[in-house]
Amino acid sequence: MTEHLAENLRYLCAEKPSVAQVCREIGINHQQFSKYLAGRARPSAHNLRRISTYFGLDDAQLLGPHDRLVDAVTRRQRSLSDRRKDPFAVAFPGDLPKLRPLLGTYQVHFLSPAAPGSIVVNTAFLDERDGLVHTRLIETMPDSATSARRWTRCDGKAAYHSGRIFVIDFEEKNEGAFTMSILIPPHRHNKQLLFGKMSFLASLPRRTPFASDVVWKRVSDYRSTRDVLRSCGIYEADSRKIDPAIRKYLATGREETSL
Repeated sequence: MTEHLAENLRYLCAEKPSVAQVCREIGINHQQFSKYLAGRARPSAHNLRRISTYFGLDDAQLLGPHDRLVDAVTRRQRSLSDRRKDPFAVAFPGDLPKLRPLLGTYQVHFLSPAAPGSIVVNTAFLDERDGLVHTRLIETMPDSATSARRWTRCDGKAAYHSGRIFVIDFEEKNEGAFTMSILIPPHRHNKQLLFGKMSFLASLPRRTPFASDVVWKRVSDYRSTRDVLRSCGIYEADSRKIDPAIRKYLATGREETSL
């Protein structure tokens, strides 16, 4: 398998400007990576996963016979060629290596005319599939008439361009609607928070176009997706359940530190 791995890595790296760039973007030691290319060493399970993710493959493809890998890459390139017929295809995902560290689960905080004086919290999931970053935005609100919750789901894509994250989601039901967000990547003072703006159609009153400041907060320590979804809902603007930095940004449009 090490022999297949070395040949496969050399083939994949030939499509890149340099091996040094590949190492930088993966975040792996150049000298160690050179051993993989030469077939003198095999990466740990952790490094193997990082390398396969970088090239948009799974571990089995990277370790498998060279002809199978070439076939998989060729089919993917044909798919990319077909996608480029769509004018939006070149926009997504943009700079994928910079977008990958942002994959995960988030709480999305914003204001809405449907809940004046309150903060609405939704849940968003970012994951990579077939060279694209897909988004899933879930809103679950308590129904005042019953004890049940009302669920809304939007699916879309994310892109990274020139230091900004762009997210577009579409809701198929309820006559259809887009949600569009522009977010600023996290910096060292607030590594878990993405600040930005979003625009959407508010369900009340009557599909009104609306724009709001928005904060995405990364959620990392949760037991199940259900636990995260339970945090969705409407909170008082001064609720202590909401991070103070989020409350301040939604109230003033300013972070604790300048951008």
